[in-house]
Amino acid sequence: MSRLVEIQQQFMQYLLSDEGNDDHEQIKSVMQANVSNQAGISSDIRLAIYANAYRIRLKETIETDHEMLGLYLGDDLFDKMASDYTRTYPSSEKSLRQFCDALPEFLQQDEFFKQHPIIADLALFERRLLNVFDAADSHRASVSELQALAPEHWPSCCLRFHPSVQIFTCNSNAVEAWQALKIDKAPPAPNYLSPRAWLLWRGESRLTEFTSLSEEQYALLFGFIQGHNFASQCEEMLNWHDEQSAPLMVLQTLNLWFQQGLIRAVVSNSTDFTAPTLGSL
Repeated sequence: MSRLVEIQQQFMQYLLSDEGNDDHEQIKSVMQANVSNQAGISSDIRLAIYANAYRIRLKETIETDHEMLGLYLGDDLFDKMASDYTRTYPSSEKSLRQFCDALPEFLQQDEFFKQHPIIADLALFERRLLNVFDAADSHRASVSELQALAPEHWPSCCLRFHPSVQIFTCNSNAVEAWQALKIDKAPPAPNYLSPRAWLLWRGESRLTEFTSLSEEQYALLFGFIQGHNFASQCEEMLNWHDEQSAPLMVLQTLNLWFQQGLIRAVVSNSTDFTAPTLGSL
């Protein structure tokens, strides 16, 4: 290990250690030997300034990425979350865009925050919104591409979705709480009575949009995302509709998806398809 790498690692240990404990004081004394006094400012003060600036910058990143979560928690709990998260998941990328990726997992596992699952759900919903906004651009198919398929290819046709399309599921009313906070209203009390599903995407106007999904809408969308074809999805809809109305419901929903810009391509087979995992949506 080079001397530079060793000093960099020691400096990171200093930044992440808790002020006042033995480890912090020990690594601080090591770092002071590598930091010179400058312009009348001691090495001790220079180290403290940098450490404070580092923590403040990471906290600002959490505040920016998770504005509604911050409002939901309030200042004291947010400060606790930011401090504990930064200590548990220190920044390891050059860009801060990924710094909060593990925040939902942290909130699900932390002994204090996991007592209130809606908090982790709020964090995950806001991560989904960021992923939708940052997703790549691509072609958006029109319903004419579906209509152009020969009749014999309709049963086997599959859909490819725009990269921004995401599914968010939870067992709380986290999205309802997010919506209330967004318009400066008090969030509703946590509710865990039933599972919920939401579709998120970025429209052609580049605005991030989302809408709730019923059980049948979720099954239809998730099935198509997994690579199931038109025939199998019509069969799936028989759980909610009769044989005459199931195909009509599927066609009406597909037409809406085309209008919303959710679909990037229509293909007549799925031999080249690898289904994404739910965690990547």
